[in-house]
Amino acid sequence: MQAGAGETYVHPCFETATRLARAIRNGRIGSQEAVEAHLERIARLNGPINALVAVDRAGALKAAKAADRALVKKGATLGALHGVPITIKEAFDVKGLHTTASHPPLKDNVATSDATLVARLRAAGAVILGKTNVPELCGDFQTDSPLFGTTKNPWDMRRTAGGSTGGGGVAVAARFTPLELGSDIGGSVRNPAHYNGIFSLKPTEWRVPGHGHVPDLPGVTRAVRYMGTFGPLARSIDDLELALRLIAGPDGHEAEAAPVPIGAVPKLKAGDLRIAVLESNPLVTVSNDTAKVVQATAKLLAKAGAKVKRASPDGFDWMQAWEDWCDLYQYETRALHPLSERERFFAMIDSPDPSARSAARAARLDMGAFFAVLDRRDQALRACETLLDDHDAWLMPVMPDAAFIRQGQRDPLVIDGKAYPYFFAGTSYNFLANLTGQPSIVLPCGFSKDGLPIGLQLTGKRWGEAKLLGVAKVLEKLLPPCPVPPNYKD
Repeated sequence: MQAGAGETYVHPCFETATRLARAIRNGRIGSQEAVEAHLERIARLNGPINALVAVDRAGALKAAKAADRALVKKGATLGALHGVPITIKEAFDVKGLHTTASHPPLKDNVATSDATLVARLRAAGAVILGKTNVPELCGDFQTDSPLFGTTKNPWDMRRTAGGSTGGGGVAVAARFTPLELGSDIGGSVRNPAHYNGIFSLKPTEWRVPGHGHVPDLPGVTRAVRYMGTFGPLARSIDDLELALRLIAGPDGHEAEAAPVPIGAVPKLKAGDLRIAVLESNPLVTVSNDTAKVVQATAKLLAKAGAKVKRASPDGFDWMQAWEDWCDLYQYETRALHPLSERERFFAMIDSPDPSARSAARAARLDMGAFFAVLDRRDQALRACETLLDDHDAWLMPVMPDAAFIRQGQRDPLVIDGKAYPYFFAGTSYNFLANLTGQPSIVLPCGFSKDGLPIGLQLTGKRWGEAKLLGVAKVLEKLLPPCPVPPNYKD
């Protein structure tokens, strides 16, 4: 299928959202054809990997037909995603579909309206194919749902898909969708991108509103007010930029959401860039495979002309920063629990597992300690912003290793033979951008010795998405195309 202007389109399932939108607007493919192709692929391949847990075939085809009619209607206004099929993380409200966040008490909860971001994507013309799997209340970096079962990695079905946007990461990688809407309070749009070989963007905290997203349960006081954010998973940086521009900005529901303009993405060259690189942090030593990918990517940038330097904030206390992130997360998730529930955590204060100690500290709901955490959070932000005064982005791992074989949460994560507490290890790299609220973009940068994708993240200054996207576009051009899992190439 020829697209003109130098572009050649293949099967619609293998196109990015941006290119597919352009082909639909130009009349070179119909929305119905694109949607039917994705629905056929989902029906044929989704079963074993369980990425999508709800498919709205009738609704998607109806919307696609309407999109095609609008194309021939004089004066019709076409949105940036007109007729493009997408998927949505199950934790977001999609009118008429269940929203459970894999939480059994919500198994019968049917959304009566769209979440703000879903409504914005629909208004841009997107056609919603269905919803993707999550762990219970989005609380894990694996995706094992008590309601919908386990999502498996398309590169190796024994391994984790990541989480909590695990179903979405798999759906994008397996070419079930070109674009997914996810959420991230501790790496949940970033680790699935890393584990599945795709791109993702965690925006600046409160760049994007979260109205209509669980785990703030329906009808319950909103407690999750810090560090969480919402962003896209896709197969190109152009798609991340497009999605961000559609979903960003306050919606009148949440006081924290700020009307900060994104601005134009600068057209940068490698020679313009100053990149700080962190190969491994003091919390968890990355695998040899991961270290090699960091080194190779740094060399790739340097060879292209970028100024690359190993760097981290002067005197930065990584353990204190991780504890502050974990404590703040625990404060938010425990805030509405009765004392009788919180008391069972008190005895864990001397646990060898740092996440258990954090649960014990936060369970007391000590307001003085809570404000001290917020104060130290400000200090961590200043340290990281100061580092970025002298660098355009900070390149580092997303996770300590490539996708691990699925396991229980009580078992340690083993990285190159060394065991670490599960939750601590799984958040040891992606926590920082949540603590500071800075934006972070994941790109697929290499592979492990077992042929599993390894992504790296570029972090920028708060509200600096435009510049960060510009940096990411430079790196994207130096890397091979977004990889396809071997068993999903046709």
